[in-house]
Amino acid sequence: MYSIGVDIGGTFTDCVLVDGDGRHVTSKALSTKADPAAGVLEALGLLAEAAGIPLHDLLAGTTRFGHGTTIGTNAVLERTGARVGLVATAGHGDALTLMRGHGRVAGRSIEEVFSVHGSRLPAPLIEPRAVLELHERVDARGDVVVALDVERAVREVAELVRTHNLDSIAIALLWSFANPAHEKDLVDALTAAAPELYLSRSSAVSPRLGEFERTVATVINGYVGPACSSYLTSLAERLAGAGLQTPLLVMQSNGGVLPAEAAAATSLSTIDSGPAGGLTGVATLAAAYGHDKVVATDMGGTSFDIGLVIDGKPVLADENVIDQYTYRLPHLDVRTIACGGGTIARFDKATSGLRVGPQSAGSEPGPACYGRGGSEPTVTDADVVLGLLRPAAFLDGRMPLDRDAAVAAVERLAKQLNLSVEDTAAGILEINNMRAASLVRQQTLERGHDPRDFVLYAYGGAGPVHAFGYAAEIGVREVVIPLGNGASTLSAYGIAAGDTVLYHELERGFLAPFDGDALAAAVAEVEAAVRADLAAAGVSGEVKVEVEALMRFREQLMHSLEIPVELPAGPNTGAGLLAAFDAEYVRRYGSGGTALFQAVEVFALRARASVAAALPTPKAAATDGADAVSTDVYWPGLGWTATAVHTGVPADTVAGPALVELAHTTIAVPIGATLRGGDGVLTLTLKES
Repeated sequence: MYSIGVDIGGTFTDCVLVDGDGRHVTSKALSTKADPAAGVLEALGLLAEAAGIPLHDLLAGTTRFGHGTTIGTNAVLERTGARVGLVATAGHGDALTLMRGHGRVAGRSIEEVFSVHGSRLPAPLIEPRAVLELHERVDARGDVVVALDVERAVREVAELVRTHNLDSIAIALLWSFANPAHEKDLVDALTAAAPELYLSRSSAVSPRLGEFERTVATVINGYVGPACSSYLTSLAERLAGAGLQTPLLVMQSNGGVLPAEAAAATSLSTIDSGPAGGLTGVATLAAAYGHDKVVATDMGGTSFDIGLVIDGKPVLADENVIDQYTYRLPHLDVRTIACGGGTIARFDKATSGLRVGPQSAGSEPGPACYGRGGSEPTVTDADVVLGLLRPAAFLDGRMPLDRDAAVAAVERLAKQLNLSVEDTAAGILEINNMRAASLVRQQTLERGHDPRDFVLYAYGGAGPVHAFGYAAEIGVREVVIPLGNGASTLSAYGIAAGDTVLYHELERGFLAPFDGDALAAAVAEVEAAVRADLAAAGVSGEVKVEVEALMRFREQLMHSLEIPVELPAGPNTGAGLLAAFDAEYVRRYGSGGTALFQAVEVFALRARASVAAALPTPKAAATDGADAVSTDVYWPGLGWTATAVHTGVPADTVAGPALVELAHTTIAVPIGATLRGGDGVLTLTLKES
């Protein structure tokens, strides 16, 4: 009985196997951008080899197979998605073009925002002029003002498809979340008339107030849907041919998995599924290790991702931005910056200084030390120059690095900066760590938390190498390297361990003092709806439902809070929510932040239905190899220092300076720090500053 998780990253495709006894096996293979499924099968072959089981037997004995894909993300960023057209209510076909007026700055860094001449609107997602406005109207209460002529609408959509050669239609009618009847009728008729057409309707994808954000969500879902559906269908067939007999599960950005068919219907939710898998894995392990406040940091080859676990639960967000397009969808709040091993360092002519990022070398050609044609210096090249990564030990010796190429790349930059090669490499690391620490501060402080109160989990291929630097910068002393060697594949573990999850949202307004009966009826409605949605997705098992009320001060469009609703709801539910809202607002913003003369409102309800995966928790079992050897490492701020090198997960405490080399990552233990591995959890304790 095996559970497998697969995560496709920008550089590597990661696989994790957990058996019924909690045994934990990992593998990595370079991602194959042209054919992602090929990389998946290659990584699975390596996984089977590491487990000592023929691939066909391994897959045949697998009862749970989860997958996180970057197909949707890449389609939007690279503009390789479907030819999609938009169907809107008459007079509202230009919602995407208007963009609420902030399209030039949404999702952009502060440097880009102030680069006036470099600002731009994002490239359009729909085909030029492929917009159809229908004569129909539903008002804000959900009452039909102008009925939809379905037969005429089908003819007009068919003409739109023929004219623009479309393969996807996004339907975003006004106030559809209040009454989805028109959208449902049109989808049913179009499905019968053109079954090959991919259909995306706003009342199913993002049933929330906000015409622009709802339209964006619907269009992106239609833009990535055909490619995701085709890829998932092909992958499922290839896996079945290789021996897999269980349905393919797909990771969602909300931290849970769904069957592939249901996931393809809402492909938007697969965007950022890899980082969500990592945070899900952290939350699973943190519960087992007894950590209730965790900063989860994933530094891979391309990016640095951070999420929070508070009171044992990963923090959820409501709004997301991709390529300057803003949409609303419940997803784990994972922030990302270009700050990974493949991030390129360069000379900034404007300041005559050193800049790191945001450009990345990716896996093709990759850092110079990969020997795949890359020539620009990256963070990984700096690691090699400083001795933090030993070339012969990279990826357990399966992918030796070229130190001479790394030195040459960094040396060219050093000459521009008039610095030594070592100081230039150390500067690259310090800037990279500073950028990572700044993101951690932003994520914690804006939620009213002190980052020093958290335990930091460091994972991803580059996370354990650099964690000592960015953890010290934010004042965190306890760093956990989850699952030891499995830290570099933690996102894949989270995908394997993720519960089956589905959300349902209900936009409904209640003003304090709340009508207890009406509020309880709305809670019961959203609870029943999410159970029905989960059953329709083909999910069975013991279902757990949780409901949150989205609350704010009336007309305050920012700083809304998610307040848990105690089930079953009753006449006193409103009073309990009001007290909980006041307490959370004071905790987050201070007692002076409350509005004495402004009423509190519930503007939406969000229900979460889940079926637990119930995987056994693996541990980082000791795998000590040969006796420690010594090497020289250029520790930033200290210079070249004799450093012990340990191979495998240590059984006892390792004192710094030391390198602990695992198959897929290296843990850097600086002077004054210790790495404890005797209890099955690798914990790096930094010295007090």
